[in-house]
Amino acid sequence: MTLERAFGDGASVLDDRTFRLLVLANVNGAVGAVVVSPVLESLAGPYGIDAARLGLMMSVFTAPSIVGIPLAGALADRYGRKPVLLASLLLFGAGGSALAFTTNYTVVLALRGVQGLGYSGIIPVVIASIGDVYADAEETAAHGLRFSSSALSQAVFPVVAGGLAALSWRYPFLLFAVAFPIAGLVAVYLDEPSSTDNADANGRDTGAYVRSVLSAALRPRLGAVLLALGVPAFVWITFLTYNSFFVVEVLGHSPLYASALLTVLSLINATTASQAGRITAAADGAFRPLVVSNLALAAGLGLFALAPSLPVAVLSVGVVGVGFGLSFSLLRNVVTDRVDADLRGGVVGIGESVIRLSNSVGPLLTGAAIAVLRPGRGFVTSLRWTVLLVAVGTGLVGVGVLYVGWRGAAA
Repeated sequence: MTLERAFGDGASVLDDRTFRLLVLANVNGAVGAVVVSPVLESLAGPYGIDAARLGLMMSVFTAPSIVGIPLAGALADRYGRKPVLLASLLLFGAGGSALAFTTNYTVVLALRGVQGLGYSGIIPVVIASIGDVYADAEETAAHGLRFSSSALSQAVFPVVAGGLAALSWRYPFLLFAVAFPIAGLVAVYLDEPSSTDNADANGRDTGAYVRSVLSAALRPRLGAVLLALGVPAFVWITFLTYNSFFVVEVLGHSPLYASALLTVLSLINATTASQAGRITAAADGAFRPLVVSNLALAAGLGLFALAPSLPVAVLSVGVVGVGFGLSFSLLRNVVTDRVDADLRGGVVGIGESVIRLSNSVGPLLTGAAIAVLRPGRGFVTSLRWTVLLVAVGTGLVGVGVLYVGWRGAAA
């Protein structure tokens, strides 16, 4: 009863061992980038390279997932969720923790690539597993609480990593070794989450399986939801890319305040996601909350673009956090709910690849827009206009794809 008062109907999943194990596994995927990001600047000396090349550590981590995520989803459909999740956790832990023991930058990039492959099989398998095990209010609450745990991890781990980096550049990478005991718990205590014996998936050849997954993903109502996942991802990467520029160059504050804004965003994100089940129940479905979340993303990012002071920026980040907390958790819930179990891993993988593709393309498009607008306007004005255009564009696209996703169905 206490859990239901805090998180709404379906919060009983917190008492379920399967859900707790899935959340533990999920934490690893959530922190793959945020552990490295705050310590990048301190690595140029140990690695003996120019600071400009350090960004490759982020790129080689994210790049494998564009292909690796749908591949991991397909393997999970054909051979089971648990073996793919176990292998992914071990790859993630091995590639990440080994970074503490080398200063060869070529080896570093190879290890980050291995870690990125491991990441590819964590988040989509956890999401598909939630769809396998839970239904209705429990499924909605589980997706919201999973995403809430990701946001909380992204608020806590960068602080811990920064503290460890003050002792030694090697220590933050040892945080990735937590994947090993979690893999042990998963191996011993997690029952195979898939509700089927995968007979359908194993009984057809690879070509037939791929055609089935693509056919499901291209159905207008499901395909629109998969595309909708790219909207909050685009807003997220835009904010993450230009947050420090706004705080330091536009508003005239120190980088410490930029970190504080990220913490505010993560905490509000986590709090809102934890209430996804309750909000969906009150709204009698996901459509209206998703429209509100897209409008919140657009309004919050637009306000951030025009913010004249730090308090206004904090307010804008709070609005964006509400949008993230609802959109990501509810959209993933809709995806798992609209696809059969034997195809769920593959379709979820496509959705997660849309997110990663949006994250990859976003900085390129916004950077190009700033470069086009900058002559005669200056950096600050072109930056404000670019982020404002992203806010308006993502708002229109987000509401549009949601309309297609729910057209002909009850809102």
